[in-house]
Amino acid sequence: MSKACRTNPSRALSKAALITMFALLCSGCSHAGKYFDFWKAERTQKKEFSIEPTAKLLRDLQPGDTFMLVGPIHQKTKYEGPVLVVAVTDRFKSREIVAERILQMPVLYYQAYLPEGNYDLYFFADLDGSGYFDAYEMIAKTAGSPINIQKEEVKDGLTFHGPAFTLDVKNAMATDLPVKVRVRQQDYIYPSLDDAFFDPQYGEIGMYDPKILFAHTQRFVFALEQFDPNKTLVVFVHGVAGTPRDFKYLVEGLDRNRYQPLFYFYPSGMPLQKLGSLLAGILSVLEEDTNFRLKRAIVVAHSMGGLVALSALNELCSDKAPAYLRGFISFNSPYGGVQTAKKAVENAPAVLAAWRDVAPGSPFLERLYQGSAVKQIPFHLFFGYKTGDSSDGTITLQSQLEHRIQSVSRKVYGFNASHVDILNDAQARRTFNRVLEEMDGKHSLIQ
Repeated sequence: MSKACRTNPSRALSKAALITMFALLCSGCSHAGKYFDFWKAERTQKKEFSIEPTAKLLRDLQPGDTFMLVGPIHQKTKYEGPVLVVAVTDRFKSREIVAERILQMPVLYYQAYLPEGNYDLYFFADLDGSGYFDAYEMIAKTAGSPINIQKEEVKDGLTFHGPAFTLDVKNAMATDLPVKVRVRQQDYIYPSLDDAFFDPQYGEIGMYDPKILFAHTQRFVFALEQFDPNKTLVVFVHGVAGTPRDFKYLVEGLDRNRYQPLFYFYPSGMPLQKLGSLLAGILSVLEEDTNFRLKRAIVVAHSMGGLVALSALNELCSDKAPAYLRGFISFNSPYGGVQTAKKAVENAPAVLAAWRDVAPGSPFLERLYQGSAVKQIPFHLFFGYKTGDSSDGTITLQSQLEHRIQSVSRKVYGFNASHVDILNDAQARRTFNRVLEEMDGKHSLIQ
């Protein structure tokens, strides 16, 4: 036992209690153990990095200094199938594979989540139908100098724009990289939110280990049906440790002849600005890409998802709101921050990046208040409370009704419902559907 603990054992005990309390408060009882696993894993990674540093470990240890390398993909010969992109660096050791990501159809862009440094990209296709991407099936690679990812060139906090690559499946080459990755073909469409793909365990996983969630999802947005540009897209953004299944009751109340749900499924422990920038980029692609041509969209968010969504909207509306944006609705979002997050940042032995962002007075929250999105598009704020309490059981009313955010809302609605139960409240759903009608200018048949 350390000297500090011997002289003041109550301080050590209170710190442990604080950590546990915060884990329980933000994520529910079942998540407390996940936090301690995260703490132990971080300690192990730091020790491993001190002995033998690698770019993979650096990515996991410093998510705030890790960026999404993104660029367009063209095809010399038409190929219908997933493609593997592999990112390689010599930063710490020769030819280290830092990231392997399967790009699902339609393969229009590549993405790789990487720390600063120089990288070569290699692309592979399962040309022999073996069920694996193999080293002898390389169909493109970096030409000339490596791609140099530099923090100062990342304007949105997340995206580093890389060069275009042309895939040539007719002239496959071999590489000496140890590549053998099982092919996973995964659509973005799931008929039901009850599908095991959206199991709540993946919300926990995404909070504490983003790379495992990335491996599970292979992409960031999902739908229940093929995209229809004639329907209004309702983009749902879940909260901390959440999944799209959280919105099941609201989605069941949608008039699916008029509204089409789309779900942003993201790892909630990551820096919130990066998550917001990623969502903004996805919406921009849906608007610009000829495969989609987004015409109308309403963004709906719960809890911390409201902060992620508003960050994305501020980015999209930095000059002028896109014509397709019809409105923003948030449920029980901690716009004023979470006080226990601040205490955890100051005292916890291991800190999630998202905790820093939801701490009251954080740079992220201050930037959020300065944005102009909710001044340009209709914004309706839903909040919850429990009788006799000044919170919804998780987030205080003061935080849900942060004055700078509340003052620019079109309308505010309060419900006697807890933090999670508001998404399953009949009165809240009826009000939600009426607000959708107002924003979209259409009459919904289902309540």
